[in-house]
Amino acid sequence: MKKKLIAICLSALMLTSVTSVNCMAENPYPDEESYSESSFAILQDILRENDCQTRIAFLGYIGYDATTEEILDYTNQEDYVASYPFLKNGTIVDAGGYEVFAIVPASDWSISVYSSEMTEDAVYKDYLDFPLYEGSPDEVIILRCNLSEIYSNTMVTSKEGNMSVSYRPSISLKDGHLAEEQRCYDFSIYYDFDYGHNGSDNCMESNLPEDYYEDYYSDTVQNAYELLCSTDEVSYYLGLGFFVWYTGNKDMIDDKECRVFVLGKDLDDHIEVKNHYAVSDNQVYYLDVIENTWNILGSG
Repeated sequence: MKKKLIAICLSALMLTSVTSVNCMAENPYPDEESYSESSFAILQDILRENDCQTRIAFLGYIGYDATTEEILDYTNQEDYVASYPFLKNGTIVDAGGYEVFAIVPASDWSISVYSSEMTEDAVYKDYLDFPLYEGSPDEVIILRCNLSEIYSNTMVTSKEGNMSVSYRPSISLKDGHLAEEQRCYDFSIYYDFDYGHNGSDNCMESNLPEDYYEDYYSDTVQNAYELLCSTDEVSYYLGLGFFVWYTGNKDMIDDKECRVFVLGKDLDDHIEVKNHYAVSDNQVYYLDVIENTWNILGSG
């Protein structure tokens, strides 16, 4: 709660400074550059106060084939421009995936990004000898990563001298927020959305694709949802109290555009995710999380 209040107050402070632009004698930020520098300095102070080495924000979901320009466009969302204008000057690091994060190191710290994968033993293997990117001190990183919602395909390390702290940016399936990490300050801006179905509404806070609702209520998604729920496997789990929600993501499988769904169960303190499914107009696939491949449901 303290972090949320700080973010709200920071945003209010910055917006107040912007709205006073017509009164030049009182405006502490006479141009865009000084405004950006000031917001960056304030967040650095917040990091020190919270004893954190890195701050990370989840900017939203993105298509797998998005260009560098489209990734950078996520920093131009209205609320982020108002509160964190320095993000638009960040360096794009593309590890492949469907999620976009802004990563800002503490003062004089730097960010390095490494590829990572999940082994058959369900442990991470990090490719530390081949960094995807090694940043300079204070350099802001805009990272696109995560092919799966269950595990991260990157490890991010914040370094200063002989000190380092590592993170795996990802989204918690419990509440759609940035997964908690020690020494990491979450400066995401969250919104309330209706995010799922199990016969009743399941409300979560999450940054969803801009066209989520238009897509969600389309015949395509509704038909896909009905097809998925009609399968023996999903029907069985729904009877056990699990629910299905549409993630807003799409994937091309066997040359067909598929909508991606998650099957999970609310266990009060967390959400247990059972399976990921992708549904075309006439086919249902499940995600093999070890091989990271889509397979036809019921074929094996």
